[in-house]
Amino acid sequence: MSSQKGYFLSFLENINPVAAHNAKKMEELIFEDPSSSIVKARLFAEEILNQVFKIDKIEAPYLSSLHEKINYLSREGYIKREIQKSFDTIRLSGNKAAHDGKFNDITEAFKLHKEMYKIGVWFCEVYSSDHLKLPIYDTPKPRENIEDIVQKKILELLDMGTIKPVQDKNVLLSDTEMSEIQKDGNDSVTLTRDLEQGQSYLLRELNRLKDSSQEAIENASQFSKFKDYLHVNRKIQEDLESILESNHHREKGNLILLCGSVGDGKSHLLAYLKEKKPGIINEYTLLNDATESISPNKNAMETLEELLKDFSDEKIEKSTEKIILAINMGVLHNFINMEHSEYSFKKLKSFVNNSDLFTQNVTSHFCDETFDLLSFADYHSFELTESGPLSSFYSSLLERIFTSSQHNPFYLALKEDENNEVDTMIHENYRFMQNKIVQSQVVQVIIKTIVKQKLVISARAFLNFIADILIPDENQSTKSLTQLQFLELSLPNLMFNRAERSTILEAVSQLDPIHNRSVYIDHLVVELNTLNDWSKSISEYISDHTSKAWLKPFDKSSLTDQSANLFFEAFIRITFLTNKDFSSKIEEKSYMKYLENLYYFNIGDKRKIKQFYDEVKTTIFKWKGSPKKEYIFLNKPNEKYRLAQKMNLRPNIKHLEVNNREVLEAFKSSIVLAYDGIDGDNIFLEIDYPLFQLLAKVHEGYRPNKKDEEDAIKFVEIIEKLMSLGDKKKEMLVYFPNDNRFYMIKRDDFGAIVFERE
Repeated sequence: MSSQKGYFLSFLENINPVAAHNAKKMEELIFEDPSSSIVKARLFAEEILNQVFKIDKIEAPYLSSLHEKINYLSREGYIKREIQKSFDTIRLSGNKAAHDGKFNDITEAFKLHKEMYKIGVWFCEVYSSDHLKLPIYDTPKPRENIEDIVQKKILELLDMGTIKPVQDKNVLLSDTEMSEIQKDGNDSVTLTRDLEQGQSYLLRELNRLKDSSQEAIENASQFSKFKDYLHVNRKIQEDLESILESNHHREKGNLILLCGSVGDGKSHLLAYLKEKKPGIINEYTLLNDATESISPNKNAMETLEELLKDFSDEKIEKSTEKIILAINMGVLHNFINMEHSEYSFKKLKSFVNNSDLFTQNVTSHFCDETFDLLSFADYHSFELTESGPLSSFYSSLLERIFTSSQHNPFYLALKEDENNEVDTMIHENYRFMQNKIVQSQVVQVIIKTIVKQKLVISARAFLNFIADILIPDENQSTKSLTQLQFLELSLPNLMFNRAERSTILEAVSQLDPIHNRSVYIDHLVVELNTLNDWSKSISEYISDHTSKAWLKPFDKSSLTDQSANLFFEAFIRITFLTNKDFSSKIEEKSYMKYLENLYYFNIGDKRKIKQFYDEVKTTIFKWKGSPKKEYIFLNKPNEKYRLAQKMNLRPNIKHLEVNNREVLEAFKSSIVLAYDGIDGDNIFLEIDYPLFQLLAKVHEGYRPNKKDEEDAIKFVEIIEKLMSLGDKKKEMLVYFPNDNRFYMIKRDDFGAIVFERE
């Protein structure tokens, strides 16, 4: 290993600790596992690039792949050509190591080691204010005798050696080095038992859920046993299979567009079908992440034009090509609306426009003679019902991980650790999550983050979230933990107290029940502050045995203020996750009301829709102010007099369709109202949850301030459009607030202006 400060990029620790950590792991793994070492190099490069975007405040929402980010920074002059080469070298080798299980070239790892050094020096010189004396590059040195390494590699080649997993809990190894799900003649799952005394099988298995695991890298041509075990069927999969089966042995060309956003599962779906349904999908060419350039001289759009030339207006009639294109909606929108150099795509553009992909309508599947389109945007990770949301997808993933089954590798790992007397907070948290109520509550919290903050939470992101709330930073034996440490490291605290760890955890932290202003929580806190013996409260509120054991050792006299706060917070969080009656009582009423109305609009329930239109009308009049029924103010209240016009909103529901299904899997994620505009055009008002919450407050009497108007700028713009439909050209009401007088200005039958007191 390099001599300077332990490893070659230690000088990055203060300016980018995550990148430095990946660099350290990369160097440690070079001799033991070159493939994993190369993957760590790629993670290092990604982190450096992400930091550049953050420091320079670069807004580029459609740059999703590493390739796109490198190209953008190079094109805009942020990185020099030499550094771009270093990034590209790491990107290409990293892709190969992640996608090709046989790629394990130590020579390639050595190359990347040097490229990482170049990037590290560049990043430090450009983005660090500290004047550091940077070390001279030194090649990595083995941590053990080179002869031992050679002998180990020979034994591996002869299939005589047993590979031991690295003890460091943060090192995620390849699929062949980790526990495999192996089925014997009785179709029972066994666990590879190859860890040293005291090491945790459960930790090893749960680590595979992390984003840093090789399992996290999606590829349309690869589907591992681990992903097979965790795979959950979804409606969009069924629809895609149906399309493929109907087009089986079709001679005419067919282009299937899988439209969505980054991380929604397009790659996973294609990899699954390639592994499980090769007979119907092998007729197709899979183009996943089609913006990846196939030529250094072509940009993303030019590349896409070349890939889709058989479906251009010039060639489509004679095309026999079959292509599945997984593409982000923004990229597709840009592609069909741009001027193309060699080919034209008017027929494709017409098809996409006719699909209503970019409108308020639900577009789950749309097709014509040549094209099929599936929109991930309208296939959600949760379902709508009249009684509230649920998610068979997330719930099924949790079932895979926590079910007490001999077919579950995680459960087998737990039992193996118990047999070996290995017990940590990870095991405590795992047992806590085996509670079905806890699983249900976790799923509801995730759904709430999606609705309230519009997060896109893929299966991979969800699994990483589960790993984050199960695995504390320090994995000590429960025998060495204090009772307070049990609370600190418990899942409820990890779930709501790790905002800095990921976007999901940041969103979840804002839903922490301890911040909920509720009479029920106040009552619980008063009860805990009043009683000396908390055992009665614990028994009354909490039935889960695992978490009850965390709380039982405490009473009021044993805790100081800070420790008591920790206990109160843990108590409330545990109660929230284990007691459905309690959690339903403290639920935000506006949230459940929004989901109810969202459901009614998606099924086309006219009675409920009319009621909501009436509420919105009332709210619009309250937002602007109204001197009398059907009149709405035109000017602001800080003037000596106010003008008002009569306004009759004319709602319509032509954009809505009746859907008799009780459980909705495909639906629009916001409420869309429509009003008759001028010349038959509709004025659409789209209401998401944040706007709904604000409107609910206004409906109850809240006066919106300037910040509210800025936050709801689109709503304000829609109001102005609706105001233009009023009767101000025919008549206006003048109101003098000081003496509460009203005057009407209008035209008489002969067109003359009449001014009279009301």
